Order: sequence, then C-alpha cells, then structure tokens
Amino acid sequence: MSESYKRLDAVQQEIEDLLKKETELKKKAKKAQLTGEDERQLENIGENRSIRKTSRKKNQSCFREADLKWIASVTGIDCKYRLWTSFTSELDEAVVPSPGFQQAYENVSKTFHMRTGAGRRIFLNLFLSDIVLLPEFKNTLLIFPGIEMSVESKGPKKRRLNGKTDYTVGFGKDVDIFDNTPPRELHLVAIEAKNSSFDHEDLWQCVAETATLYKSRKDAGKAKCSVWGVLSNATDWKFIHIDEEGKLWRSEKYMLNLRLYNQDQVTFIYRMLHFVIKRCFESCTPNPTPSSSSAHLNE
Repeated sequence: MSESYKRLDAVQQEIEDLLKKETELKKKAKKAQLTGEDERQLENIGENRSIRKTSRKKNQSCFREADLKWIASVTGIDCKYRLWTSFTSELDEAVVPSPGFQQAYENVSKTFHMRTGAGRRIFLNLFLSDIVLLPEFKNTLLIFPGIEMSVESKGPKKRRLNGKTDYTVGFGKDVDIFDNTPPRELHLVAIEAKNSSFDHEDLWQCVAETATLYKSRKDAGKAKCSVWGVLSNATDWKFIHIDEEGKLWRSEKYMLNLRLYNQDQVTFIYRMLHFVIKRCFESCTPNPTPSSSSAHLNE
C-alpha cells in the first residue's frame, strides 16, 4: 500500500473513531451521565470531524461525491458527452427471457412494494440472475453485490476514487459464494440501483464506478479494458460504456412498466443487459495469479 493510501486510510479511521466516540457521548448525555471532560469532548468532536473530512477531500472522493472533473483526473477517461446508440444494431433478437421469467416478474409486481430501493432491486435481481444463468455463459459469471473498490491517480499529486458498488458482474468460475477473497478477474459491469428517479449526481456516481473498473483493468495490464455501467431504479434505465480508448458513452433513458408486463419494454431491457453481460463474458480472461491492479476489492 502506498504512503498516500496509508494517509487517507488513517484519516478515514480517525473520522470513524470520532463518530463512534460521539455516539457514545450522546448516549451518556441522554442518561445525564456526562462529566465535564465529556462535555468538552462532545463540543469539539464536530469541529474535529469537519477538519479531517476537509483533509480527506483534498486527496480523495467517494463515488457519490465525485464530479466528472475528479473522475477524469483519477481514471484518465475522456468524459466528453457522447450519445451511445451503436448497440441497438448489435442486440441479439434471438435472446428472450426464460420460460418462467414473465410469471416471476408479475409475481414481484403483485407482491413487493416499490417505494424503496430494496423493493426495486428485486426486479434488477430478476433480470441479472436470469441472464447470468443462460447456458451460453457456461456458469462462469457471478453477480457480486456490495464490493468496495478504489483506484489512485499516477503522478506526484495522488488522488483517490473509492466507494461501494450495488452490483458488479464478473468472472466467478470456481469461486465459493461465501469466499471473502476478492475475485481474480476485475469486473466489467457496474450496476447502480436507485430508489426513485435519478439525477445527474446519480449518473456521475455510476460513471465513477464504471471508470474505476476501467482504470483497474488498465493498471492490471488487461488485454481488454472496455467496461459497462447500468444505472436503474427498475423503472428508468440508462446504460454507460467506456471504450478501449477511455471514451465515455451514454445511452438515452429507457422506461420499464413495473405494474404490467410490457413484452416490448421487457424484451428490450433484457436484451440490452444481455448485450453488456455478454461483452463481459467475452472479455473474461482470468490470470492464473492475482493481478497487480491498484484496485482494492474488499468484501
């Protein structure tokens, strides 16, 4: 681990320690058990935490807070706006959901409340699992929820981009589903699930996650570095692509009716997800030993 990483991790640990201490003191305050020293500590904790957060922000940004300028400075991608439409001619019209998919879709619609992200993620789970289990992928892919990743820029002024993805899809052959060891193959698809309608900040968050995958593969010397991202609240869907040259492409927003099974809408989203997951499958070339990537995947 570089000295820059160590400093950033130390600052983060200090912030977490202060939060823990603040929680303990507030509990004592509710019970009227604070001493004079406790009261002084509680007064100073907020200021100390702000100082440390400011120090951290000079060198790092989490996925949620990163803007395009920061993302580009850390990962090297070209964030110029480009509308991604070329995939529409590459979608496989022979691909359709499994026989039980429609019934499962309708059951979810009837059974789960959709106000929160937890409910909407069930639809994402339904699509992703149905596609990953298709015979053409030969049981080589896995869906990895909640993986933490971080990358660091090169040069004298170190900048760090880090956070946790809702889902990534990557090579998972022979990986035990309870294994805490990070997978050898760096993933190619990042999926960010949202509670309701998403805005520009949500888009940049998904771009940050996808760009982190790109830089991770680039730093690891992968032959194929193209990556894909999916931003969705189950109703709205937006797709992101970073090509081999590091150019960012963004699709239009597509809609999905969660109340009724609209075959045309469902089939399009299904084929689009199949398209990006198939590209992931085609690019999976696991190394016999762990890569030397600057990404840190921590369960």
